[in-house]
Amino acid sequence: MFGFSRLTTLLSQSESTETKVYLFFEQVTLSHHKSIQMWKNYLTYGATSQEFEQALTELQEIEHQADNLKREIEQTLYRKTLIPDLRSDVASLIDLTDRLINKQETIGLHLKIEQPLIPQPIATELLTLLDTVGETIDHTLLCAKSFFTDLQRVQEYHTKVIAFESEADRLCTRTKVLLFDTDLPLVNKIQLRYFCDRIDQVANLAEDISDRIAIFTLKRVQ
Repeated sequence: MFGFSRLTTLLSQSESTETKVYLFFEQVTLSHHKSIQMWKNYLTYGATSQEFEQALTELQEIEHQADNLKREIEQTLYRKTLIPDLRSDVASLIDLTDRLINKQETIGLHLKIEQPLIPQPIATELLTLLDTVGETIDHTLLCAKSFFTDLQRVQEYHTKVIAFESEADRLCTRTKVLLFDTDLPLVNKIQLRYFCDRIDQVANLAEDISDRIAIFTLKRVQ
């Protein structure tokens, strides 16, 4: 398959570039794991706790490391890659994927600033939502890795991303229904709705990335 050969050649041009791409994807995985830990620490110890602050700091460090890798990858792509169309697709994929980390860091910062009151039933629902968002991210990364290694599996992972994102939407709606059925003051409900929506937006972005990968793949298998 000519398209697959071209893509393999891209990463084979530089072993260090290939390593950086996979290190970058690893940062995305680490960021979500740290995001979940941050939420658990917030729910258990509170916004002013050392545990929460440490998790948020580590999430910010992951974001910083990912940004450095992103810049290094982009510089290598534009310096060494001879196929403009392919170069543009890969740069776009890296840029979009980086936003997954940025969104989670932003949520953490708002959590620190706003310190919302979260009743236990809603806390349980939020953690379930976060787990499903994590599945969406994980399968998006599998989709992305397949784009570099096995184009035949992209559609398989893309289908799973769509399913997990739909489940995240369902869980987000369920959480908000339960939220507005509590005795919390309306202002607290609206505040928590913001966090539900922002968490769900991470899954939406992951699906957008997977959609884009599916399009990139079609261009290379035709």
